[in-house]
Amino acid sequence: MREENINDVLSLLSSYIFKDCNELGVITLGQIHSIINILVKANIPFTLILNEGTRRVAKSAIFTISITPTFEIRKIFQFEEGRIVI
Repeated sequence: MREENINDVLSLLSSYIFKDCNELGVITLGQIHSIINILVKANIPFTLILNEGTRRVAKSAIFTISITPTFEIRKIFQFEEGRIVI
């Protein structure tokens, strides 16, 4: 990954969206769309896994952002309060 893209990732991680989601504890679908838009515009490779949840486990989304072939950042967001399973 080029140095410019690494700077984009660092900027993204410190952006309002991630800070806002961390403070709230729960993410909205609109915020997920915003994160996806930023990653696509910055041409940053990522994967998104959605867990639909059950009565015992909260709905969640797992973003995996690839920095290099051997380094990635994984962030778990919840759509509702409750326990999550990784």
